[in-house]
Amino acid sequence: MPQFLIRCLLSLSIATAASAGSASDSDLAQRLHEAVSLEQEGHFEAALAAYQDLLLGEHPSSLRVQLLHRTARLVYQLAHYREARVLFEGLLQDFPAGSHAAEALAMLGWTHLALKEPELAAKRFGELHAKFPQTTHAQEAAYWLAVEAADEQQRVTALSYVDWLLAELSDEVAGHSDRQHQLWLRALCLKCRLASEDSQWHVIQDLLAGLEGCMAEGPDRTRVLFWKAEAEFHTKNFDRAYQQFVRLQTLTIGMAEPWVAMVPLRRAQLAACRQKWLLVLEQLDELDRRFPEFLLQYEVDYLRGRAHAGRGAMAAARRSYRRALQHAAAANTETTAQAQWMIGETFFHQRDYERANQAYLKVLQMHGQPDWQARAALQAGKCWELLERWDRASEIYRAALDRGKTAGLAPQLRARLRWTEKQSVRR
Repeated sequence: MPQFLIRCLLSLSIATAASAGSASDSDLAQRLHEAVSLEQEGHFEAALAAYQDLLLGEHPSSLRVQLLHRTARLVYQLAHYREARVLFEGLLQDFPAGSHAAEALAMLGWTHLALKEPELAAKRFGELHAKFPQTTHAQEAAYWLAVEAADEQQRVTALSYVDWLLAELSDEVAGHSDRQHQLWLRALCLKCRLASEDSQWHVIQDLLAGLEGCMAEGPDRTRVLFWKAEAEFHTKNFDRAYQQFVRLQTLTIGMAEPWVAMVPLRRAQLAACRQKWLLVLEQLDELDRRFPEFLLQYEVDYLRGRAHAGRGAMAAARRSYRRALQHAAAANTETTAQAQWMIGETFFHQRDYERANQAYLKVLQMHGQPDWQARAALQAGKCWELLERWDRASEIYRAALDRGKTAGLAPQLRARLRWTEKQSVRR
């Protein structure tokens, strides 16, 4: 055990009451002032030795709690986390309701995290939040607890902490410290993340409405603005979404976080909505240059396929769609079904109905994508019709109707079924 820790532990066993033979208050105050000056000047080891010497004496409780607090905090700053844990625990044991108790609980929680003891950290942060909810330390603890619960898929717990934190911080945003303002922005981001996981995009719009003017410049504000743009995109307010993502393109310069790659992707998707195919390809080329390891690369390949198809380059489109299908991350996603369906479309527009049919039939084999299966059934049936294979077309339409999930295409499927059955009788 380090010598300085032994000395500190010995000091914890000394009675907190001052003795008659102890140094005068003025002498103690002078020695403490000198130790604090050493710490402020960056002479940390010398400051620590001075604090330890003071702790070995008998002092009034008010001085001892200050000495223990400064010593524990300095030991933490020097990254002696096991020793810091002992000191903070001793401080809380001797002064559980003292003026430094809230900070000691917080620092003990961070110490547990530094020692990779998250369960103990959660216990300390929970205790801090319960006992000292009015402190900024409790606010930081609540944020950590909310993030931890969100990461563990404990949605109800995460929401309880983040909603409490937003209620604490949202009333007078302008009056908060920089740290509290940062916490507020991060809590907003976490709330948006939780809402997005349930596709509650209107919740995000309501949450962020009118707040932009209250946000200080910086990365946290940019993250909040990203969620605002995402909400506009998913609620199909494409003009507003486009304006916001254009703005984010500049704001995210120099940011290396994974979500930043979504900005050029969204710009490309919004350009596709306007059928600006050259712009789509330009955005995707930029995305490839900046984010070569993009996790949603299959979305990039799919969108590139759409751009090629929009420009009439069907062979190039099929190559891009097939690349999208090859990504492991794309398995069982809607994009996989879309890409396979679009391969069928490229053949259909080239009047190659045999190969179009084969492509559509592969969509019918995909489980979990009933909407695209219904669309594929309608197109595959049309291919059989154009090939004058009326019985086969009827089988496709009938099977789609029997499955029941027709994505609103039931009237069309029934109409096509009646037509093909009539043609079969005539033949």
